Amino acid sequence: MHFFKNLSIQSRLLLYVIGPIFVLSCLILLFDFKEQLQNEEEKLSQHAMTTAKFLSAVIHNQTELQGQDYIKRLLKASQLSREPYLSLIITDADHHPLANLGTSFSVKEALPKQDTMVMQQSTHDITMVKVFSTATQHQLLGYVFVAIDKASMIEDHREAFIKNVGYITLALMLCSILVSWVSRSISQPLRDMTAALKRFVIGSQHVTDGKNTLPEILSLQSTINQISKDMQHVEADMRHRIQDAQAQLRYQARHDALTGLVNRQELERRLQQALQDVKQHQANHVFCYMDLDQFRVINDTCGHLAGDEMLRQISMILSQRIRAEDTFARLGGDEFGLLLSYCQVEKAIEIAAQLRQMVETFRFMHEGRLFQTGISIGIVEITSALKDVGEITRHADAACYVAKDNGRNQIHLFHPEDDVLLKRHVEMEWVLRINEAIEHNDFVLFCQGIFPLQHKELPPFYEILIRKRDEHGGLIAPAEFLPSAERYHLMTKIDRWVIQHAFMALQPLFKMQSSVSPFIVSINLSGMSLGDAQLLPYIQKCFETYDILPSHVCFEVTETSAIINIDNTIKLIKELQKMGTRFMLDDFGSGMSSFSYLKHLPVNFLKMDGAYVKDITSNKVDLAMAKAIQSVAESMEIKTIAEYVEDEATLDCLKEMGVAFAQGFYLNRPMPLNEALARHIGTIGNQQQLAAAIAPDLTI
Repeated sequence: MHFFKNLSIQSRLLLYVIGPIFVLSCLILLFDFKEQLQNEEEKLSQHAMTTAKFLSAVIHNQTELQGQDYIKRLLKASQLSREPYLSLIITDADHHPLANLGTSFSVKEALPKQDTMVMQQSTHDITMVKVFSTATQHQLLGYVFVAIDKASMIEDHREAFIKNVGYITLALMLCSILVSWVSRSISQPLRDMTAALKRFVIGSQHVTDGKNTLPEILSLQSTINQISKDMQHVEADMRHRIQDAQAQLRYQARHDALTGLVNRQELERRLQQALQDVKQHQANHVFCYMDLDQFRVINDTCGHLAGDEMLRQISMILSQRIRAEDTFARLGGDEFGLLLSYCQVEKAIEIAAQLRQMVETFRFMHEGRLFQTGISIGIVEITSALKDVGEITRHADAACYVAKDNGRNQIHLFHPEDDVLLKRHVEMEWVLRINEAIEHNDFVLFCQGIFPLQHKELPPFYEILIRKRDEHGGLIAPAEFLPSAERYHLMTKIDRWVIQHAFMALQPLFKMQSSVSPFIVSINLSGMSLGDAQLLPYIQKCFETYDILPSHVCFEVTETSAIINIDNTIKLIKELQKMGTRFMLDDFGSGMSSFSYLKHLPVNFLKMDGAYVKDITSNKVDLAMAKAIQSVAESMEIKTIAEYVEDEATLDCLKEMGVAFAQGFYLNRPMPLNEALARHIGTIGNQQQLAAAIAPDLTI
């Protein structure tokens, strides 16, 4: 099949037309040759039979065969010596030849089994007829043999057949020439069009010139020419579209989709050019890092769409002050970057002050509500001492955070010796260390007991605390790394790590005992986690994975974070309380609107702010605040917890006020969680003694 697929039109016509005709013609000739030869043989055989019967009839009237002379005269008189007779023989009854004419042969080859018979040989036929006497009834007198020559007849027909085959071959050769000419008149234009199409592919404007006369080929050429013209228009249009798309992609790769400003990647490229310009030509360039103040409030209050619209409006306002040679970029979120080209530091500070004033006077209106914001700007002069773009952005970022730490809506110029910046760099280093600690499980879970003061049926608490191992195996307090985690949005990762590993520590406790003694583990959740929509599914999955009873778990949130994410917090509390978990509101009293928000938060426990508890025995105001919190909690049937219990006097005061639980160094110090759980399972005598000292009628 592969051979036929590769044949040209001319070859296919010759093969499919001439070939079958030639074969068919030869078959017809061969059939005709055989039929004619058979007819001739039948005629000769019939003629020989007639001759033999004639001779036998002449001899038949004799009473006996006469002598040889008579028979020879008879054969000569019959004039049978001409073709196609090979020989004529007359024998007596014993097959003894009496007379013959022509070539002799053995008469014994023709067995006289019948009165008449024909024996066919390859080159001749022998016809035999018996001769009987009429005088005596059927007396056998002898035999008449007639041999007919077939070789000459076959040769004549063979020559005629070969001659006819030659005529047919000649005719087919003429037909082949005609077919080749016709096929070439079709295939050659096609080859010309193929070559023209190849030229068109590489840039030719025309495919064929239409010199052919065949209507079909002319129509095909005309169609291809029209297609080529259309393709030229399509190609031109496609080229323009590709150029537009490439330009659009280049623009999108370099600009922010929301504001249309230059993006971070393009800004960093231009900062690299500016740094090289400074090192090679001592040019003056300044970079400003800008961060909107309290932008998250607008996002949380009005939604991301409102926040995006505010960013677009501020970008348009600030762009009006940017010089043509400068680069104003959005770095992400509410952060912007400004590269002031060929600008002195003094002029840069002046421009930054104008930008700060423009943002300060800007008012954003959304659904009838008016919002005002500020902007903190960190400035760094690009000098040859800076190594790379990363160092430029780090210095500017650090200067911006100093501006925020100085009260927000401020401008700060980077100074290498600035102590605040050093602290900022330390915090940035903590980001890497925190991520590594999460990845390598370098955190350690501690806990501190929270003990009941009033009623023995109340279960004890274990508040989960976190520490970090240092490179020497020591422990680092959370105050060292949690501020950095909050600033760099790592608290969600830490909270999830704490939840997972706390549940892993609790799991053996439930597997070892069929009935677990009452206790509650309290796990802190940050404000960032409260805003995480995936926190609830994660907690539910942990309960299912580690098979922990929800009634033994309490989640603790600070008042400030709960208020900021109040809707998410309420939803989270209600969903987890359906499972059986409990919630505690920590640092209550630190906010200005604590009591107004408390009635909206369905918490089970209320932990007083330690600032009121630690001086409760010496400060009347703190005592009054603590009593007010206790009174409101009792009216709402919420149990209270007092932290920072440092002495017996404070403990007694809290018991007298009716506080339900107490926590502090006077009662116990933090210990590893596994150790605390082991004590709860096994030897808990120390806890019983402590509980007896706090509440004599309580048994843990």
